[in-house]
Amino acid sequence: MTPENLAILILGIVGALMALAFKYVPALQTWYDQHPNKGLIMLGLQVVVAGVYFALACTPWAIDLGISLTCTQADAFVVIKALFIMATGNQLTYLYTRRGPAIITPARKK
Repeated sequence: MTPENLAILILGIVGALMALAFKYVPALQTWYDQHPNKGLIMLGLQVVVAGVYFALACTPWAIDLGISLTCTQADAFVVIKALFIMATGNQLTYLYTRRGPAIITPARKK
């Protein structure tokens, strides 16, 4: 696996985990449900995560953390591509774990 594919895979998994966390962790869910612009909040958080990942790639700790990207323009575009995949994975996770409408059964006659 190339370093680029590894970065895309890691950020894609993080995107899916973020969707699950904001859906099933009670404290995050109540905070997140109060805001009308949920999509923008999630996208902003994903941009922050991708930016932190790239910023860590520019530090001497990148090797210790297992980040195989370097601090170059080409790898910045890899992180942008990974951000797109991360947002896609996040939205797919949201759609596939979304709660459907409740099934209402008619009242029984006595």
